[in-house]
Amino acid sequence: MYIAMDVIQKWRSGDPQAFEELFRQYYKLVFKTAYLMVGSKEEAEDVLQEAFVAMWRSRKTFDPDRGKLTTWLCRITVNLCNNRRRVKSIDSVSLEEARNDGFDLPDTSVQSPDEICAKKWEYEQVVKAIGSLDGKHRAAVVLRYFGELSYEEIAQVLDIPVGTVKSRLSQALRTLNQVIAKDICQEPVRRYGTVEKT
Repeated sequence: MYIAMDVIQKWRSGDPQAFEELFRQYYKLVFKTAYLMVGSKEEAEDVLQEAFVAMWRSRKTFDPDRGKLTTWLCRITVNLCNNRRRVKSIDSVSLEEARNDGFDLPDTSVQSPDEICAKKWEYEQVVKAIGSLDGKHRAAVVLRYFGELSYEEIAQVLDIPVGTVKSRLSQALRTLNQVIAKDICQEPVRRYGTVEKT
């Protein structure tokens, strides 16, 4: 995502049109991050609004010499999500809920029906597994694999050392693998019923 420095400078000076351009550029990133962190469309929309209000109010504190705008905005978003998570427990999101909330699913235009079913099932397992992570591990995974931030950018967002980012990602991926493996082992029984003994 590239935004010209003059747009950023205009936004920092209070130009509403520059702010609208930044909103159009980054709202999907903020919504996706919030949705995966808080687990519901309504909560994610609230976070989206709060993040951009905070972005506008704090525009003069953004320093392009200290980091990218995406990193700064992701930090605002993650902090808002963490504040919400402290207040209430966040449930995991099912694939059907994600689809109903307008969340993008993998492209299925050139896949066979079996491939589409497999991809959707895999996607559902990943989203469900992410919902099982605690806040600090979920944030690292969402920022790395859905926000496509570098380790250094994640470290800036979460205000932790790069080594801690790598450690959290490693722990999170182990947990995700365990959760998904457990679900895969249970899937044939759920999908086809019980196996009769002969």
